[in-house]
Amino acid sequence: MHNKSQAQISRRTMLKGLAAGAALPLTGCSRNPAAPQLQAPFVPGKSLPWINWGKNHSCYPAQRLAPRNEAQLLEGLVNAKGTVRAVGSSHAFSALVPTDDTLLTTDYLSGLISHDAEKQQAQVWGGTRLHNLGPLLESVGLATVNLPDMDYPSLAGAIATSTHGTGKNFGSLSTQVAGLTLATLDGRLLDVSADRHADIFKAACTHLGALGIVTRVNLQCQPAYQLTEVSQVEPLEQMLAELDQRMAQNRNFELFALPYSPLGISVTTNEASAGDANQGEDDPGALNQLRQVFESVSWLPGVGESLYAWLLEKAFGGNPPVIRSGASYRVLAHARTTRFCEMEYSIPVEAGPACLREVLATIQKRRLPACFPIEYRHVKGDDIMLSMYQGRDSAVLSIHQFGDLDYRPFFAEIEPIFHRYDGRPHWGKIHTLQAPQLAALYPKHWQDFLALRESLDPSGKLLNTHLQQVLGVIS
Repeated sequence: MHNKSQAQISRRTMLKGLAAGAALPLTGCSRNPAAPQLQAPFVPGKSLPWINWGKNHSCYPAQRLAPRNEAQLLEGLVNAKGTVRAVGSSHAFSALVPTDDTLLTTDYLSGLISHDAEKQQAQVWGGTRLHNLGPLLESVGLATVNLPDMDYPSLAGAIATSTHGTGKNFGSLSTQVAGLTLATLDGRLLDVSADRHADIFKAACTHLGALGIVTRVNLQCQPAYQLTEVSQVEPLEQMLAELDQRMAQNRNFELFALPYSPLGISVTTNEASAGDANQGEDDPGALNQLRQVFESVSWLPGVGESLYAWLLEKAFGGNPPVIRSGASYRVLAHARTTRFCEMEYSIPVEAGPACLREVLATIQKRRLPACFPIEYRHVKGDDIMLSMYQGRDSAVLSIHQFGDLDYRPFFAEIEPIFHRYDGRPHWGKIHTLQAPQLAALYPKHWQDFLALRESLDPSGKLLNTHLQQVLGVIS
């Protein structure tokens, strides 16, 4: 253990040294364009601005509602002027939230309402943040079946966009919903499930905030459990060659591909065994160090990318694994300490490796300014109307760009690749598709969802400009 720890420390120190040393003589040589400055300043006499975590969307809502109970929520929803949009933790990268009319938060509707030990179900307020959900469920001996790899969103917001984790046997968080309560624009509280208002339930489990406000969620859980996660640097092609085997033999598996490098990072998670213990630690500065090395050498004509790959091999080759063990909700979630913008597409699972290889080849061929690791996961299919995984098991590829850089040129080069693989964009992340293209990707339930939306919100009060465009609803 001592030798492994020393090796890990030395390689981490080596990467920091490479970053610092390379940057000194080469400052200003980056190929990365700066992001346009988002204009959302405080203006005296104007309403306070709202801005999302990625800092790529903002608005000036004339009214902000923070109801303390369902009665206040219904009153505010019915009487609100103009467009009404709900907001959780503001982690959506798409323009689902912005409105200059009414912004409604369910932050006060947070916490555990009740649980059924026999059914292993829990009723939770929709405004509960995922990072609070784990401890709440643990207090009654329960846990979610799976979780996304970040725990900042509200439960209702995560369900609204079919937010997911990884694992061939696990669907998105929406598939763990046994029932929910929907506050509608006509002042009702609708309790929906597979046995009650089943059509609305199938739509509300990925509702985009277009049907009403989710106040309560009944989650199908399981007894609380412990997990152990092992992360290590490996050759990417070896991981892809063994992908089916690794997905089948492990509870959770995902990988991160490193652009311009033959290396990747595997993340394997299984139920903990007696004696499992933490080893090493995540380095919160690693992404920025990776970026500094890339920007310092990648611009060199003819040798930049190969030099970068060589430096990564020297810094990471043979690195010992990092091991995290503990309660499931602590192990499945990871902190976000570097701001970024994200595009994510889900494609048929069998096409996943080919799509990833094409993305990496395109980055290298066109010398795109990309060093942020590309996340690759599997999600089990479902039959939720607008779930990205409706009707098919999916491979999910997530493309990131640092938050202070202009993501648009990079994403514009990569997004058409996903289109060729019948990709469906994550509703909460950046994409350029409009209603005609999206309708073709959801042939089974697109019209069903639109009809239900119109029946619950005939005036389009819940539709901002973005939703009008992606759903094809003319105001």
